[in-house]
Amino acid sequence: MDSAWLEWNGQLYFSEVRRSLYEPHSAVTQLISGIWQQFPGSAHFILRARIFLNYEPTELCRGMMIVCAKRFTRLPSVPVSVSSRIRGGDKAAIVIDPHFFCESSQSSGVRFSTDIAEQNRSIEAWLLDAAGRLVGWGVNTAGRNRTSHAEMNLLRGWWFKNRCPLPAGGRLISTLEPCPMCAGAIVHCLESQSNFRIEYLNADRGALMRRSILRNSPILQQCKISEHSFSSQDS
Repeated sequence: MDSAWLEWNGQLYFSEVRRSLYEPHSAVTQLISGIWQQFPGSAHFILRARIFLNYEPTELCRGMMIVCAKRFTRLPSVPVSVSSRIRGGDKAAIVIDPHFFCESSQSSGVRFSTDIAEQNRSIEAWLLDAAGRLVGWGVNTAGRNRTSHAEMNLLRGWWFKNRCPLPAGGRLISTLEPCPMCAGAIVHCLESQSNFRIEYLNADRGALMRRSILRNSPILQQCKISEHSFSSQDS
């Protein structure tokens, strides 16, 4: 099992995951996303603490740490001092709920409170298969949970529905250039980069973009929405 944990203000936060290939989920992403979901008021401060993990981080993990956390250290195993607190039911040890995110983020029927909705930047992402059919979409809901960018919501919804890598020959189109977190997640969910395209409408000029795995990648390009016509998979 892959594990990730951190300690802040005397509290231990811990996550444990059995990874599946191409799944947009890991111990690190569960830890970070779960902290944002369960403790939105203090997540920014909690995630300044060093994250520890007992496995080699993937691009998915690295991307989310770049955007939503500060630093990490890999250890060969979970220390006894940590595992004993988790197994012993220490009240100052919190095991992050592995079921906090679900395909509802993909649903057009999802509802947000007014204060949260107003914090969400208007960003969308669409997934097209090799035939140009629209097979997935996501909207930005990062007002409450910083990890819930449009692309991340799209990838989570795709995995929950299909349990497979992104479609070969397909395209992922976003209104904003994918950040390092979303770029790492997209690459993680691809079986091959040779037959997939990632397109965006507006460039992101943020300083973190230089750390994106897609920087200068041939599969990433800017486009215009008029270049595309989307059709439903069911039409």
